[in-house]
Amino acid sequence: MVMNLDPQITPQQTIIRIPGLKQPLTILQITDCHLTECDEREEIDIRTEAVKRTSVFASQLAGGPSTADLFDRLLRTSNDLQVDFTVFTGDIIDFPSQANIEHLQRQFDLLRSSYLYTVGNHDWYFSGSFTDEVRAAAYPKFREWISETPGCEIRTVGGVKLIALDNSNYQVTNDQFAAIKQAAATGEPYLLFMHIPIYLSSLQQDVVDKWGAPIMMGASNWNAASREAWQVRTTDPSTSRFCRFLASEESGNIRGIFCGHVHFNHIDAFRAGRYQYVTAPGFTSQCRLIKLIAE
Repeated sequence: MVMNLDPQITPQQTIIRIPGLKQPLTILQITDCHLTECDEREEIDIRTEAVKRTSVFASQLAGGPSTADLFDRLLRTSNDLQVDFTVFTGDIIDFPSQANIEHLQRQFDLLRSSYLYTVGNHDWYFSGSFTDEVRAAAYPKFREWISETPGCEIRTVGGVKLIALDNSNYQVTNDQFAAIKQAAATGEPYLLFMHIPIYLSSLQQDVVDKWGAPIMMGASNWNAASREAWQVRTTDPSTSRFCRFLASEESGNIRGIFCGHVHFNHIDAFRAGRYQYVTAPGFTSQCRLIKLIAE
């Protein structure tokens, strides 16, 4: 029995029953921690903006621990819970400063479970142009945790595939789609982890109420002003095909989609009997404890 868990950390618990599962598995999902560590190695404009971003989260945290402190406590919670796997679904850092990257590395070295990491838009984007070229330039900073191509990491744990997909630009490429289709074709159960949730009509209103724009993958109801403000291009054909794939029986033995980005908890079906779990941000002391058990 695990003792002395951090009382400030509040995991949402999700139980998924899988027919034929040989052993129970526990997975901790951590998302949207938004670390704002920065030092003199960055240009003055980055340091100035970092101070502003730190103030934004400090005001939300009401003088409590920093986002970095909360991230460290979440990782200690992963260790205390003795989970089988930890998955980080993006915006763990608020911008790719050297200090942020080094903080991640120090903490990952203390993590006892295996882990997957997929980037969110903030991991690689700070200011300026939100483009694929900017993301590609930042990818080498994450080379210890993610591969550069095709941005789709797959691990198998206890007969279950864990897939971490980079959709941090609101898109999925043909190569990423092909990798997931190949994984699905095996018939093995799989979980999909990514930063940006897929568009669901039941999710839309809460997202728009909070953010003023439909910041979901595959959303079509953007207006021109919000699309320009968020720098989100129209949905690529490969992304549209991928969203249709997930909503159909063709997606096979998928057992859940886990994401973040919109900063609140939400659960709803994306196809009959299959659910998308949007997880609240780590900077609010939240995470998701996923328990896989045999049906």
